[in-house]
Amino acid sequence: MWRFIGLLIALIFSVWIGVAIAKDPGLAYFSYRQWSVEMPLWFAVLSFIVIMWLLFFIMQILSSADLTFYRMKNWFFWRRKDKSITKTSHGILEFIEGHYKHAESLLLDGVPQSNAPIVNYLVLAKVADANHEYDKRDNYLQKAHIVSKNADIPVGIVQAELQLHRGQIEQAKATLIALRRIAPRQPVVLKLLERVYVHSGDFDSLLKISPDLYKAKVVNREEYALLQKRIYVELLKNSKNPLETWKTIPKKFALDPECLFYYAKSQPASNEIEDMIFKSLKKSWNKDLMELYGKLQTPDLKKQLSHAESLLKYYPKEPVLLCVCGKLSTRAKLWGKARSYFIESLKLDPKPQTFAAYAILLQKLGDQAGALENFKEGLNFAK
Repeated sequence: MWRFIGLLIALIFSVWIGVAIAKDPGLAYFSYRQWSVEMPLWFAVLSFIVIMWLLFFIMQILSSADLTFYRMKNWFFWRRKDKSITKTSHGILEFIEGHYKHAESLLLDGVPQSNAPIVNYLVLAKVADANHEYDKRDNYLQKAHIVSKNADIPVGIVQAELQLHRGQIEQAKATLIALRRIAPRQPVVLKLLERVYVHSGDFDSLLKISPDLYKAKVVNREEYALLQKRIYVELLKNSKNPLETWKTIPKKFALDPECLFYYAKSQPASNEIEDMIFKSLKKSWNKDLMELYGKLQTPDLKKQLSHAESLLKYYPKEPVLLCVCGKLSTRAKLWGKARSYFIESLKLDPKPQTFAAYAILLQKLGDQAGALENFKEGLNFAK
């Protein structure tokens, strides 16, 4: 309906224009220097409209051609990009699958158009390392550093990983310490440093960085506690002065069975040491610490035996505890009690050392045949 009304109005307007022109066509006069042109006004207006339409049409054609050229140029650019990305991705997959030569070729081809050529060079360094081409590996690492500004951390991390992989512990340590000066709490750097210190047995240095491992969330709260415990155990185990090392240990580890074992092992027997071991064993069982307790030659044997027997309330079926009670009863000359403890321990776990301790008791009781039989049994179980 509206289209019909529009056409009707256009028709009426055209008729009106035609009638007006017929009555008075008008005159347009153009003059430039010696040139002059006369024409009806309606013709001049129509010519102007046609010329403007032609100019608009030509501009549209030129604009379309320019856009087509731009699109073609852009298409070629992104086609090269896609090929580069495809080669880089394919090269990484080939490296993962162990096809090192093909991986190297693809990664090198992908460098020129890559948005992140550092990735290509870092993977190429790993490829070269896998091929035992160490000079080439170092060259690729250098190129990775050149093509990307502020790339010390990722390049250094890859370098340290490769050094660790090749067992170059001191070189990896130097690389990581240098990186830590740049980024003190970089998680991967700290994690690799932890590996280096554990591998080299440098637990003093590991203790120094352990708070940063926790702050950088490399380890959670539980892992941090276990790490600290392991550090203190190792420090006590290898210390030339365990007493001085023990003074540096936090109170929460003072009764830890493993820490206490290595400290007590290095100290002369005393009522204080016996009391510490007893309190520790009440909190948590530890076979090694229990065996050490049985070897202590404390001034108060009666108290030591009483403490050992009280632990039976917590661990009634522990053969090591029963054996220790038997040994302490033997030293206290409580023969009947000692015999009962040894027999019960052997029922639960017939160990050679328990047979030997029982044989010694039988010798003291004058039962040479029984002692010899138990020595033989112990030897049989030792095989």
